[in-house]
Amino acid sequence: MVAATSTKTKASLQRQLKGGMTTLVWRVNQQGQWFQGQNTKPSAPPKRRVACLVLARSFYQESWQSFTIRSFNGLRKVLKQKATSSSQQHFIGPWQDGQRRVLTLTLNDEGQALLSRAFVVLPESLVLSAALTEGFYQIESGEHCYFLFNQEQQWQTAVRSSMMRDAQRAQLALGCPSSSPITQINDSQLGPLITRGVSKLGSHYWRQGWQKSASSKSFAWQPALAVIAVIGAIYLALSSGYLMLERSWLNHKLEAITPEVSELLTRQNELASVSDSIEQLSQVYVNADTINGFWEVFAVIEQHQVSLSFMQGDGKQLSVGGQTENALELLKTLHDLPQVEKAEFASPVRGGSGKQRFRIDLSLLQQGGGQ
Repeated sequence: MVAATSTKTKASLQRQLKGGMTTLVWRVNQQGQWFQGQNTKPSAPPKRRVACLVLARSFYQESWQSFTIRSFNGLRKVLKQKATSSSQQHFIGPWQDGQRRVLTLTLNDEGQALLSRAFVVLPESLVLSAALTEGFYQIESGEHCYFLFNQEQQWQTAVRSSMMRDAQRAQLALGCPSSSPITQINDSQLGPLITRGVSKLGSHYWRQGWQKSASSKSFAWQPALAVIAVIGAIYLALSSGYLMLERSWLNHKLEAITPEVSELLTRQNELASVSDSIEQLSQVYVNADTINGFWEVFAVIEQHQVSLSFMQGDGKQLSVGGQTENALELLKTLHDLPQVEKAEFASPVRGGSGKQRFRIDLSLLQQGGGQ
């Protein structure tokens, strides 16, 4: 029942994410075809600016630089001063290991023309690096092909050319071990990967991909905020749903083993109790003096023709109860025994039908005591 509920909840969250990305994210391939969300069939180019557009690798060249400038805004100012042309875009990474890595894009004419078609423009290689795990990938879209080497904190790409016509040469050029497997990615896989990658990049890169409006019309911030809010809400919902499912699964497991643990603790307590009893009995019955003293008391009781009701002890104390004609005489006899330290009535003697009902408590001398 719990597993079925978990599956349904995950499917519902995935449908919500899929629906949101389908309406928000577009991509353009090297032939200039537009694809919306995870669709594998091209759509007519939208007449209005889209929320988020992902450019194919053929629309730009990329390069990497590292800076020891901790301030994000300070680094942006430096990059603007160093920019050689308006066709360049910069994506600044987080502060890690005492530096920030910067991805610089140099867009061709077709790529620059697409900037005004969306509010947020992101490069395909950056988005795929967020969606893919570590490894070496060969991405093919129509006649266009490039290679991506994805590592823990960085990634690099190389476009297939006459100098780099196969994956083996690309691995050497990108510093990837030749033993690493090569994963193929085609057009049908790009849509789901790109929508997933956009959601994983987060607002840090969305803000850097923001494009100013190219028209003179006043454009409100609402579409951009809507993009961030929707993607953020979906991400939070998916994360919360996963945590709830994980907690439900753990509770289910705990409930399943609780009866077994309870039974085990009960058996353990019973075993400890039995072990204590055995230990006490062993201490009593391995003592020859204690055993002899017990039987001597029993012999005196037999001599006084006692109708015995109970007789119990632990090697140190002995309680005797029953009926006899003269309880006081019995008490004196027991008290005079050499192994008895003290004898006394535990309760008043009661008479009836010519018999006296009694209970006597005896304190026995331990081994090594006086006679």
